Amino acid sequence: ALGCAQLEKIDYLVDSRRNNASIYSDLLKNIEGVVLPPEMGWAKNVYWMYGILIEKEFGFTMQQLRKKLFDRGIETRAFFIGMHKQPAYKKDFDNFPDEVDCPIADQLEEKGLYLPSSSHLTKNEIKLIVKQILTIKNNI
Repeated sequence: ALGCAQLEKIDYLVDSRRNNASIYSDLLKNIEGVVLPPEMGWAKNVYWMYGILIEKEFGFTMQQLRKKLFDRGIETRAFFIGMHKQPAYKKDFDNFPDEVDCPIADQLEEKGLYLPSSSHLTKNEIKLIVKQILTIKNNI
């Protein structure tokens, strides 16, 4: 029933998230050390979550930024850990190697965080989140 109710308003939910992603991208695009989520011409990103990467040029690690945002009342989430580290694949699978080198997945885990991305987020709330990111970056 919950899924059917969500499907009845799927266009609104997707449009809201895409609009919010556009606002985030516009406000974050010139911040050194912040890598925005890509959108390819052959796919439509529905921005279930709005994920960014924090590079060393930002001046803080992703974990440091998350903590500072949390201290300001803004909850974020780190990217999911790589499949090669998932406990379900670490046991009882003869065909899954004990150690797998996945440097890209490791980098995404280290640098990636999801910003608040509810369909009900307002433009002012997004502006506040980005303002706090800028404040943190500038050590204010």
